[in-house]
Amino acid sequence: MKITAVLGCVCLLIAAATLPSILRAQDAGGAPVVIRAESREVLVDAVVVGKDGKFARDLAAKDFRIWEDNKEQKISGFSLESSGVSPERPSKHYIAMLFDTSSSAGSSGLMSARQEGVRFVDGFASPDRYMAVVSFNINGGLRVGQNFTVDKDLTKKALNSLSATQRNGPPQADPAPPPPPRGRATPPPTSTQATDPYEFRNMLAAVRNLAASLGSIRGRKALVLFSGGIAMSSDLTADLQMTIDACNKANVALYTVGPGPGGNANSTTDASAVSSTQRGASARLSMLTDLGTNDQDAARLLSEGTGGISFTTTNDLAASLGKVAQEQDQYYLLTYSPAADSPEGSCHELRVKVDRSDLEVRARGSYCTSKQVDALSGKPAGAELEARAASGGPGNIVAKMQLPWFYEDPGAAKVDVVMDFVPSAMKFQKEKGKLHGEFDLAGVAMRADGSAAARVSDTVKVDYDTQAQADAFLKAPYHYENQFDILPGQYIFRMAFSDGSAGFGKAEMPLKVDGWDKKSLGASGIALSHDERPAADLAAGLDASLLEGMRPLVAKNTEVAPTGINQFHAGAPGFFYFEAYEPLLADVKPGTAPPLLGVRTRVLSRASGTQVEDSGVKSVGSFMRAGNPVIPVVAPLPLTSLKAGAYRLEVTVMRQFGAPVVRTADFDVN
Repeated sequence: MKITAVLGCVCLLIAAATLPSILRAQDAGGAPVVIRAESREVLVDAVVVGKDGKFARDLAAKDFRIWEDNKEQKISGFSLESSGVSPERPSKHYIAMLFDTSSSAGSSGLMSARQEGVRFVDGFASPDRYMAVVSFNINGGLRVGQNFTVDKDLTKKALNSLSATQRNGPPQADPAPPPPPRGRATPPPTSTQATDPYEFRNMLAAVRNLAASLGSIRGRKALVLFSGGIAMSSDLTADLQMTIDACNKANVALYTVGPGPGGNANSTTDASAVSSTQRGASARLSMLTDLGTNDQDAARLLSEGTGGISFTTTNDLAASLGKVAQEQDQYYLLTYSPAADSPEGSCHELRVKVDRSDLEVRARGSYCTSKQVDALSGKPAGAELEARAASGGPGNIVAKMQLPWFYEDPGAAKVDVVMDFVPSAMKFQKEKGKLHGEFDLAGVAMRADGSAAARVSDTVKVDYDTQAQADAFLKAPYHYENQFDILPGQYIFRMAFSDGSAGFGKAEMPLKVDGWDKKSLGASGIALSHDERPAADLAAGLDASLLEGMRPLVAKNTEVAPTGINQFHAGAPGFFYFEAYEPLLADVKPGTAPPLLGVRTRVLSRASGTQVEDSGVKSVGSFMRAGNPVIPVVAPLPLTSLKAGAYRLEVTVMRQFGAPVVRTADFDVN
């Protein structure tokens, strides 16, 4: 009964993702323990409407059919989810509005779109509906005007501040695409991304970037794209498919708003919504191949492939956009058990059909399996790796590891396991026409008495078509990330990994998580990074309980990728990320003065303890967000001024009163 209750709650929040059943308990030492059942389920949310556009509420499980990769599945669970009908499971809904301010619609089209956006907010804002405003222009990329909020005045202010941006010469290079899933090798860039002149490629890359940001938020998300249209070209076929896949992976339904017949962005056509039927991915790919220059075809494919709707601009667009809100409020939740051999992180085509000709069903066209935090729990491979981690042998694969941590609440922190190594000893075997290799990983956080406070384990699988690809993988550094929850305390964390043959590696380092009462000033651990990139962080204003998976490290629309390697080259880029926690910010209203908070960063010699660099006390006011006690900060390491040597970064967070909080991280310069 207890497992069923927990699953019911999770099913409401996460749609079309594979989920193990999960319970959390406390072991003898008070640490969270994850108990997992073996069953896994795919949850698919489906919106069904009649010819009048109204939601059909009279359906049963027998009316639906689901195919995964063209194989029909048996529906094992069915429910009608409606806003307000289940007080014990309150739902939250997320709608992000993305405006292409450099599209051919121009300033007059943008003015009309933002006015309709304001009307939409006035008509559909509610305490459980979070809205966000983002803009894109060809010269400056993505800009977050307002993170998710339920305050409609803040949303309207962001809408009213939008302005059209004139194109300034040829389009810039493509925005950086979203990073690959954590724990996976980085795919090589394609040549077309570097040379294709089509400006719409940049806009589609921005949509993918935004979808990646939305992926960390639990539940259903809607992204409304206001654009002057997409000038379709066969060269954009791959970009359209990548965009559809990125939205599906993040559980984002894409609703496009573009010009009506004839390409007029201010058309007053009555056909405000372009109807579509649910197709499989193969049918959409065929249609992509046959596309000509019809802007609405491209927009319709983006919406159709992600379970959304394509709207044409009308004189009552706000009323049409109401369908977006309504579809967030009511939908059918279908459940089935996937094939047992579906590998972690794999993606699969979905197709949903209703056996009634008078109804249309919308559901996203694919899903990707999720990664378990402790995938080897109870298995011989996990026990063997834990034993190796506790042994004295160093292994024959060298790994570098860092353990930045961030508070989830006063009683727990989330630790990022970040590791880099070269998997040179891995052996590939021929399986199903592919060169297949895999390695297991298991980590344990040990208390001083030798007991385990937390565990994390994983199996990483890689497949290549040619020996040359496999050889390249074995020579390149592999970046791995995972995470686990732990109580405040002092531990030794050991991570061991094996490639199933003679290859074995191990990394070990101390882990200290200080306690925090959520009333006083706090600070997280420090994450080091070699790279930064522009990113939209729409989840910045949300409580941690509304997020899932690996949270990106983003501050002021700049994201850093944490590294397990703490070695930097003098003069090369280097960054660090941390979070300050100021409870006083929770009561600060927009427009009022926030509390004064300063950060001082020093670089010390690890050998002598003497100071090498001192930033002085600097305000972090620009990183603060009204009403949000979490202050994420990204700053550069002073590598230009440092000589080769071993250093310690010291970050001190301080108020005008009370004790400061100090955090440190070691790094080397060569």
